[in-house]
Amino acid sequence: MADSLNIGTSALLSLQRAISTTGHNIANVNTEGFSRQRVEFATQPAQRFGDTFIGTGVTTSSITRDFNQFLTQDVRARTSASTGLDTFRDLASRMDGLLADPDAGLGPALEGFFGSVQNVANNPASLPERQVMIGEAQVLADRFENLDERFRDINAEVNLRIENAVRDINSLAQSVASLNDQIVTATAQSGGQPPNDLLDARDQAINRIAERVDVTTVTQDDGAINVLIGNGQPLVIGFNASALQTSRDPLDVTRTTVQFTGAGSQTDIGRFISGGELGAAIEFRESVLDDARRELGLLASGVAFTFNEQHRKGVDINGQPGGDFFRPPEATVVASSANAGNATVAVAIDDPAGLTGDEYRLSFDGAQYTLRNTVTGAAQTGPGPGFTVDGVEITVSGTPSAGDNFQIQPVAQSASLFDVVITAPGEIAAANPVRSAASGGNGGSAQLSDIRIDDPATLPLASPVTLTFNPDALGAGVPGYDVTGIAGGPIAFDPATDSNGIDATLGGFGFTLGGTPQAGDSFTLENNVDGTGDNRNALAMAALQTATTLNGGTASYQDAYAGLVADVAVETRRATSAADTEAVLLDQAISARDSASGVNLDEEAANLIRYQQAYQAAAQVISVSDTLFQTLLAATRR
Repeated sequence: MADSLNIGTSALLSLQRAISTTGHNIANVNTEGFSRQRVEFATQPAQRFGDTFIGTGVTTSSITRDFNQFLTQDVRARTSASTGLDTFRDLASRMDGLLADPDAGLGPALEGFFGSVQNVANNPASLPERQVMIGEAQVLADRFENLDERFRDINAEVNLRIENAVRDINSLAQSVASLNDQIVTATAQSGGQPPNDLLDARDQAINRIAERVDVTTVTQDDGAINVLIGNGQPLVIGFNASALQTSRDPLDVTRTTVQFTGAGSQTDIGRFISGGELGAAIEFRESVLDDARRELGLLASGVAFTFNEQHRKGVDINGQPGGDFFRPPEATVVASSANAGNATVAVAIDDPAGLTGDEYRLSFDGAQYTLRNTVTGAAQTGPGPGFTVDGVEITVSGTPSAGDNFQIQPVAQSASLFDVVITAPGEIAAANPVRSAASGGNGGSAQLSDIRIDDPATLPLASPVTLTFNPDALGAGVPGYDVTGIAGGPIAFDPATDSNGIDATLGGFGFTLGGTPQAGDSFTLENNVDGTGDNRNALAMAALQTATTLNGGTASYQDAYAGLVADVAVETRRATSAADTEAVLLDQAISARDSASGVNLDEEAANLIRYQQAYQAAAQVISVSDTLFQTLLAATRR
């Protein structure tokens, strides 16, 4: 009877554990990260009676969780990718909407400004049209400044996202390290039995780290999990967690960088970070935001430089030489806060068409300088003090120390500092400073046209310039124009071959000669005094809208801005498509994991019924054993 009682008792105890475990599963059906637990039954060792063995009941060998390591790792990787792409898409979409918005984008402002320039060209003597041109120029300046300010706001948000992500990663890393300690201790105390709920909690904490950065995990022999990020930086090793830190870039205080602290030193690991919110924020800043800010600055520099250059080639309504219309751009140089020398760097932009928008880092190693393009990686070395690259002249003065660094940003501040410096409508230089007139006695069809100003500093003319056609100007039988009033003549011109037009240059201006002159035909060039109705320079300024003056003479203002909008739109579309795809893959990965590890209420309900019936049967075993025992006692009672 005692054996029957023991067998029934073992069954009741084991089934109680099974029923409790099933109830635990049902209670946690909606708990995120919970893995279904299962009771493992095992027979107790049998006892030998003579030539046979009689069983002694059942025991619960273990309570395990339904866990698939590969499915869990797939969910973790998909989570990191999906969260990162969602973050990237959110930031890129806002950039895309900002650039394409007619109320905030630059395209309509450019159209409005050059439309007003054309209106001045149509009516150069009208002050109202000139006043409108200044107003539209201010709208353009405000749009540049507004876009740059919005870009800075987005950059500040990126910095905040980086700081929040790092703070969350550090907190979660501490949780994983603590859970590692609890899991190893609990496993040892239970004789090797797994602490399932602690294991689920640790997996969930690692998944939450994966939402912020891509991770790699390695399981130790004692059951602890090591967590690695970047290119192998150990975030969690056993019971210890390392801390990430954020700091300001010593060469750009507007940028937050990510530092890894280990072995008594800090290492910038931003370039190694990928995945999750942190990786997406860093990637967005480098591949979209930084590029957009450089392109916007390049456009602002190009507009200011080229428009100013053309404006200075004209004269205003009072006959005075044109000055700067927009504030001239200035390059930015930032010395590292760690510099020990007293060297300073001066930067001058000498070729606006050569600007690329790229930035440069100038480093001194104690013997020579290295100038490296931070975008392309191209580098040049030399003893200094001067370097020329991409339309920029760099000059170093003072005494540097080994390890000194300077960040050179030719166009970084151009959009924020873009402004209109001309104030009076009459100061708009719509007229050409030189005008021409053909002699009334000309008998041929000679023409002088398209007067252009190459060097405004050579004007005004000291005296009128006369060009007279002479069949022997350059020797017997060699025709050309004799020149008086300025150095540079005679000008070769053969009506037989040059009648369709040739370009000629005198001093700081040029023009086109054409037609078929007769001997003695002449033209007079003189200062354009009182040329209020002259619109030639206004037409030249209006033509800049479509002229290819940027990117080495390959792009106009509109082309450059359209390229900026297109680049951001492409990145946004790519991120949107990838995010949608990754969301589907994540759902599939979660579904596959849940099918293996999640709680199925129908299955748990069936288990409850099965365990209930087994429990009732085990109770019946005890009842029968008790009856038999009582019968035996009654039979032997005296």
